[in-house]
Amino acid sequence: MRYSEKTMEYYEKMKNVGAFDESLQNVGTGIVGSPLCGDVMKLQLFFDENNVITDAKYKVFGCVSAIASMEMATTILKGKGISEAMQIKNEDVADSLELTDIKRHCSVLAKEAIESAINDYLAKKDGNNTMITITKAAAQKLKELLAEHNGIGITISADPGGCSGIDYTLAYQVDEEQANGMAKATAGDIEFFYEATIKPLVNGMNIDIMENSFGHGFVISNKNFAPCQGCTCGRGNDCQT
Repeated sequence: MRYSEKTMEYYEKMKNVGAFDESLQNVGTGIVGSPLCGDVMKLQLFFDENNVITDAKYKVFGCVSAIASMEMATTILKGKGISEAMQIKNEDVADSLELTDIKRHCSVLAKEAIESAINDYLAKKDGNNTMITITKAAAQKLKELLAEHNGIGITISADPGGCSGIDYTLAYQVDEEQANGMAKATAGDIEFFYEATIKPLVNGMNIDIMENSFGHGFVISNKNFAPCQGCTCGRGNDCQT
């Protein structure tokens, strides 16, 4: 595939590749994309006391267009306030890089990464834990099940795969000693445990419940790993098979 001169210019720069400490309160982190699509982006924004982005870093697993899109995004974000940053459109990046139609989705991911990183920063600032969200109905059902099984919380396992983007498994956590060595998040007054290595797959999870005459089932999605668009196999424009 041939890339435009502008795309190659930003791809060859790669001045903003890197990472900040995610635990810092003035750092917002956004992870978007899907391993199935072939493009995963991690964007981190460093804010000053006036909510102005003073620095930006990124890491990309993906193609030339994905890297160039993030290099441009991190370049133009510096010096902008939150409202200005949120007004950046994916078309601004796509048109500037002269991306082809099949690669414009890279600019969409860059836009989503900006929104995700800003939301993460705002959640830290407000003191909210938005790692996992859960509906009231799902939380109530999980509490009932935990009481029945003497569980102290729910363990989450996650693996990339399937048309949904990620395969999740929920299990009762009953071993307190084992739980002490795991990462933890709270949602709906329920403790969720997971291995630290899968944090990018847990971040952004939403848990709902579906009930009918046959029983119930939990429906899990992730705003950061939505199924690819454009084809039935779930891989969108990057599907070559």
